[in-house]
Amino acid sequence: MYLVADLGGTTLRAGWAQAGDLAVSGVRRVAVDGVARFPGLPTTELQARVVRQLVRLLRECSLAAPRSPSALAVAFAGPVGHTGTVVDAPTIWGPRGPELPLSHVLSRELGVPALVLNDVTAAGWRYASPEDEEDDYFCMVTVSSGVGNKVFRRGEVLLPEDGRGGEIGHLRVDFAADAPWCDCGERGHLGAVASGRGALRATGVLARRFPGPFARSALSAACGGDPQRLSAHQVAAGVRSRDAFAVRAITPGVRHLARTLAVLHTALGVGRFVVMGGFARAAGPPYLRLLDTEMSKAGGFLLPPDGAAGLLRPGAPDDDDGLIGCLRRLERSEGRRDAVPQTVFPVPDGP
Repeated sequence: MYLVADLGGTTLRAGWAQAGDLAVSGVRRVAVDGVARFPGLPTTELQARVVRQLVRLLRECSLAAPRSPSALAVAFAGPVGHTGTVVDAPTIWGPRGPELPLSHVLSRELGVPALVLNDVTAAGWRYASPEDEEDDYFCMVTVSSGVGNKVFRRGEVLLPEDGRGGEIGHLRVDFAADAPWCDCGERGHLGAVASGRGALRATGVLARRFPGPFARSALSAACGGDPQRLSAHQVAAGVRSRDAFAVRAITPGVRHLARTLAVLHTALGVGRFVVMGGFARAAGPPYLRLLDTEMSKAGGFLLPPDGAAGLLRPGAPDDDDGLIGCLRRLERSEGRRDAVPQTVFPVPDGP
């Protein structure tokens, strides 16, 4: 029996599964006690809140599971070293804080071996094809609270041991003096303009600039005419329904993402991009077609004759990528547990 969790910038999910299961059971979802909910708190306090919340939810899942778990794995939205130490987490606790030996914390608090993976890395294990590893070469791309990627080849993720890589969301793409702020505290990063949060911000700016077209859009009807009441989910729903204003608002961010993916394809020869994440999933096929259009415009003689459409694949229609990926990774590593760091990070008392 395994415990698995997926800790993103917006939602924390956790459940349990047995080896060989194709799905995770007893999944619980809660809003993350991070920077999105408590924007004024210091980074270290947000770290403590999130760790307590994760430990609490995993304990609840452990008590609800039919048997005691033998191991657990967590998909985490940020760079993670091979020992399970979290290097950074802008979408969860904002500007950089101290590195967090999360694998050690969870193993100590829950009494079982704990594996901590970057969330996009974890998701990749769901889509890796062990039966065809010789030719399996693809890039996971997430468009959710933030933007990230990981490249897989022959059943392994291409990363250094410290986990620094696959963070295209923190590539600067907008060099204007008033470029939007990224959650990491820098301006103009890809995640600031192309993520779900970035799409929401861009839509609000466009609505204030062009109130007439906004008032005639489906987005205005969804938020009662007040762009400050819009949510990223409503923007994504507008894109899915092909609302012209919603598509216009997100296109600049999608264009930056498309150009970045075109660079990855041209530089690395990756032949498949699996696009996942809450915003991309909610926006649906129209979002993927827009990404295809903008990626094809970016060009490159290596693109297939039909443009980028032959490269882009949607992720599964559920939000279980991180959970199922963690399960697959635990099964793969059974009998050869990853080492955990020895640094002690106490879980503070409190709410």
